[in-house]
Amino acid sequence: HQAAAGGGDLRMQVTVRPPKGDADKTWAGFELGIRGGLPGYQHALVHPATGVKAGLRGDGRLFVDDAVSADTVELSAPVTLRLEASPDGAITLSAGAVTVRKSVPPEELTGNVALAAQAPGRPGPETSGVEWGFRDWKAGGSRLAERPEQTFGPILWTQYTLSSGVLKVMALFPALGPDDDWTARLEAGGRKAEANIDRLSRTAVFRLEGWDDTRDAEYRVLYRWQDAEHAWAGRVRKDPRGGGELRVGVFSCDHGECFPQQRMVRNIQIQDPDIVFFAGDQIYEGYGGFGVARDKPSEEAMLDYLRKYWQFGWTWRSILKDRPSVVIPDDHDVFQGNIWGQAGRPLPKKEASGPGFEQGGFLMPVDWVNAVQRTQAGHLPDPVDPAPCASGIEVYFTEMRYGGASFCILEDRKFKTGPGSILTSEQRAQGRQDPSVVDVDGAEMLGARQEKFLREWVRTSKDAEFRVVLSQTIFCKATTHAGGELRRSVIDLDCGGWPQKGRRRALEILKAAPDVVMLHGDQHLGILARQGLDEWEDAALAFMVPGTSNGFPRAWRPEADKWTGRFLDGLGNRMTILGYANPEPGSNTKEGQAGLNAEEVAQIKGSGHGVVVLRREGRKATF
Repeated sequence: HQAAAGGGDLRMQVTVRPPKGDADKTWAGFELGIRGGLPGYQHALVHPATGVKAGLRGDGRLFVDDAVSADTVELSAPVTLRLEASPDGAITLSAGAVTVRKSVPPEELTGNVALAAQAPGRPGPETSGVEWGFRDWKAGGSRLAERPEQTFGPILWTQYTLSSGVLKVMALFPALGPDDDWTARLEAGGRKAEANIDRLSRTAVFRLEGWDDTRDAEYRVLYRWQDAEHAWAGRVRKDPRGGGELRVGVFSCDHGECFPQQRMVRNIQIQDPDIVFFAGDQIYEGYGGFGVARDKPSEEAMLDYLRKYWQFGWTWRSILKDRPSVVIPDDHDVFQGNIWGQAGRPLPKKEASGPGFEQGGFLMPVDWVNAVQRTQAGHLPDPVDPAPCASGIEVYFTEMRYGGASFCILEDRKFKTGPGSILTSEQRAQGRQDPSVVDVDGAEMLGARQEKFLREWVRTSKDAEFRVVLSQTIFCKATTHAGGELRRSVIDLDCGGWPQKGRRRALEILKAAPDVVMLHGDQHLGILARQGLDEWEDAALAFMVPGTSNGFPRAWRPEADKWTGRFLDGLGNRMTILGYANPEPGSNTKEGQAGLNAEEVAQIKGSGHGVVVLRREGRKATF
């Protein structure tokens, strides 16, 4: 529901329970006319820019914005608040005999309506007892618009893959409680299946073998909630093998400012890729402005993560419901700024940054990491080597066959060696002048298990019309400047150019597949490059896409007259830059962003996405 434009009256009522603690600096009540810097009710939910507040303060006075009642309300028992807004913008808030009035321009009432409460500060021992309660919220009036199509849940969205006749559909659910139903059903192509909903990730995965991939088929996920049957529907497309081309949409790194990406989603619906690939950082820790629950038990930390990941699903569900998707997590998805997974081990020191962080490993608990992976990659084809890491963290690296292509899905973070576990501070300092100093033995990138898989994939995928490698980040350092001031960045051990020997082993294996295309995200920059090992352009073609909403700025500005051509990256790796998409100069500064809305800021910061068109005739690719 929203307060619609065009006039009319609006009425709301709610009963609030005042807190028992010191509540002088708090209030509870309503907020109406909530709008964001971008159009749409979803953006205003997360990024409210305007709104009229009306409620009961902790000192017993009623208020509407800056208008405050002279009299006070008794707070020893629950209080019923009644709000009336007339077509001319006059607002009246009352509780018993106490009343306050204020008039605003009528258009200021257009937008979302909400219950609201103001805390005295961040949660802590001194504020833990200050808690308002609400019950019996009612709303009506000719201005209140009902829009059932805006309902989000109880089936939030679906993700699916189709590979060699095996269909896997994953449905995602809200924070179900112990008394809710924990099973879901699938109806697809005349077949039926049932799956349990995982208790931590709130996902249900359906797997159907022997799927007829020569025709389109409708599907529905069904779930019973509050004595009613609910459904979410989509379409399983027929496998497009044998057609003239295969279109792949590529995305990564959504910092959240443009939620729910209305323009980009509309563009993708027009471009209509056959398959979409989300390369990581589907969420960031700061989503919604509520901080991050790194130090909480798994269930509470998972609710924090799910709240953020639901923004991803709410953004993309119209795309995800009717085409295959590959979604893989990166560092921010698991609440880390960088991640060197060190074969899935726990971090020796639970530090979110600093020396302990660079020892390598996962900060969050094993069950939580597995649940995150399940929400993103649970619908991927079965892993080719399913044994979990020694810590119990599961793996998902695998192959997907679709559209005449063989997709090799890698995890280039999970097995990577932490630089703090193998390099001294002296080596790192010397590496800025001589990158060979950090090219040490024993440092892993993909790890032995994935290298074995990669060799097998190169051997068995020769019959595919196209061969595509999907991973989180590009296997070189294809940026020169980074950070809020876009300073020169020489060495970056988080990038895929380190460790050099691990990079070499991976690209050497792929040399046996000279037609391979590699797709990546992570670096917030658009780059098309040909990798090099012993000679220029003797390794794979790599396409890295910008972030869908870039946060941390990066750029490709080499100290050369021409910014395309042959370069050694900061780690001494050969790469030939064929194309780049830089942020605009000054876009990293507040001055450069002044007066622009979130979409305009994203544009000048180089945000966007990639589309790859693989054409069978002439075996050509367009990026």
